[in-house]
Amino acid sequence: MRKRLAAIMAAAALLLSGCAAAQGSSGTRKASETASSGTRKASETASSGTKTSGKKKFVYSNSHSEHSSESQLDEKKFMKDFNAQGFKLVKTEKNTAAKQFEISEYKKDGKTVYLLVIDGNNNYLICPKDFSSDSVKNALGDRLTVITQGIDNIYLAASAAAANFRAINAIDSIGFSGIAENEWYIPEIKSAMKKGTIKYAGKFSAPDYELLTSKKVPLAIESTMITHAPAVKEKLAKLGIPILVDYSSYETTSEARMEWVRVYGLITGHEKEASGFFDKEMATIKKVANLKSTGKTCAYFSIDTSGSITVKRGSDYMARMIKTAGGSYVFSYIEAPSKKSHMANVSVTFEDFYKKAKDADVLMIDTATDNSIKSLNDLESRNKLFKDFKAVKSGNIYTTADGLFQFVDKSAEITTDMHRIFTDGNPKQYFTKLK
Repeated sequence: MRKRLAAIMAAAALLLSGCAAAQGSSGTRKASETASSGTRKASETASSGTKTSGKKKFVYSNSHSEHSSESQLDEKKFMKDFNAQGFKLVKTEKNTAAKQFEISEYKKDGKTVYLLVIDGNNNYLICPKDFSSDSVKNALGDRLTVITQGIDNIYLAASAAAANFRAINAIDSIGFSGIAENEWYIPEIKSAMKKGTIKYAGKFSAPDYELLTSKKVPLAIESTMITHAPAVKEKLAKLGIPILVDYSSYETTSEARMEWVRVYGLITGHEKEASGFFDKEMATIKKVANLKSTGKTCAYFSIDTSGSITVKRGSDYMARMIKTAGGSYVFSYIEAPSKKSHMANVSVTFEDFYKKAKDADVLMIDTATDNSIKSLNDLESRNKLFKDFKAVKSGNIYTTADGLFQFVDKSAEITTDMHRIFTDGNPKQYFTKLK
């Protein structure tokens, strides 16, 4: 009996320590998006690696679990109730790369409407202005968000979505921003905020409810960070402001993230522009992808003022972009425990970073969280051991352009610029060589 009691007490102690660690980690997580990201930081270290096939495999906890069977059953019931409202399926569009949304065309009462499903079970009805949706709202309640096609005066609090509006010339559909002017790197939005055509309406976790309601904002576009602010979602819903949560940061390729332009083309009524843009960009990426591999190895990482380092997991869109551009990512073996994990960055000790990156042909420094490295001396001041690195000795170290994570619509150009690094070492726009 005593042994059993001791075992129970030990298990409880382990559980409590695990909870405390988890709370500490979430407390330090930044609420800002990064490319990758949209971009959420993982705080796992190299010491969490386990042995697999003779090498360390780094894994980290999954903050976004797979849909439960209950959730899947709810979606089946929703579709049954949705169809019972007289919607007739015309077609379901096939995505080229994106996995996190699906668009289906329906007919009802002689009108063409669209069912947009995001992340498997978030349902949005996109309908024309003259479509009567009252009966549908009454029947389906909070299981369906109704959005009128072609709306403007949108409150945009998802930085990853902004580039899609630029790509289809729909910046004027945005009336309010959840991101301050000095945090934007998209010139068209910065300019609109300076002119006052886009106004700051508070960040995602503390929006200016009075401003949004007084200006009759018809839609709030949020990042997945809104899931950490349930009170805000509830308040916006009570005020009658529909919310669309952008899951593009959960896509694992730049092509898939870029395909979200179709979602915003549909909402703003710019479907043709969205289709034309996406097809053109995909053609450019395919040209680069069809080139032979350069054989160059690359370490893509970020480093803060204390010298702490994070790298991209092997299935992150940036790691895959390196491969498309003809390079080989040296941390490709770092992976998540399941396909549903969406954290992009993993912390590693400098010792483990040194082992893999010391002989890499190219070093790329992500400036999303720290853009203060402007020279080789700045880099070596973070850790003197950088002097031993092959890329430092040969001068093949590059920093990303500020705000690169916001330039989803420039994925083809970024990939092309990255290819230049692996070939002639002379990028034109999105990377800068350190001297």
